[in-house]
Amino acid sequence: MSKTIRELSEELGVSKTAITKFLTPERRKLFAKKINNRLSISDKGVTIIRQHFLAKTKTKIDNQNENKRAVGEIKNQNFNFNNEILSTLKNELAEKNKQIERLQKTIEQQNILIDQQQKLTLQANQKIETLEANLEISEPKDQKKETVTFKKDAATTNKKRQKRWWQF
Repeated sequence: MSKTIRELSEELGVSKTAITKFLTPERRKLFAKKINNRLSISDKGVTIIRQHFLAKTKTKIDNQNENKRAVGEIKNQNFNFNNEILSTLKNELAEKNKQIERLQKTIEQQNILIDQQQKLTLQANQKIETLEANLEISEPKDQKKETVTFKKDAATTNKKRQKRWWQF
């Protein structure tokens, strides 16, 4: 049964211009006849046109399926890659947390040592002050005056020595 270009385009889901482009002048002579000012395509021509456009749509569908499969594979690869990154980041975070805990422990130990050192220096200073107080009590006042006057005498003798005629 012969069909028109319009009927074929609706049946195949292809535009009329695509079918007219496929029908070259040689193919029109072989498969088409003009009936009532319309181009009617013979049954043999209809089967050839169907095969041509179905093959194109089949390759399109195959290409789309292949593209979908490739996109799916890429998504899987990205998912696996993201999982690997996530696991390495988790491991790094756990290691950093361990390092932070160790640092906090060392800081606490150092604070304890600093407190102990401060207590020891405070005790040492208190002992020194008590010893100095004991020395002041036991040392007579006359000896203090003598040491002060001796220091003054030493300072004046140094000044006298420095006044010589050859110094400019």
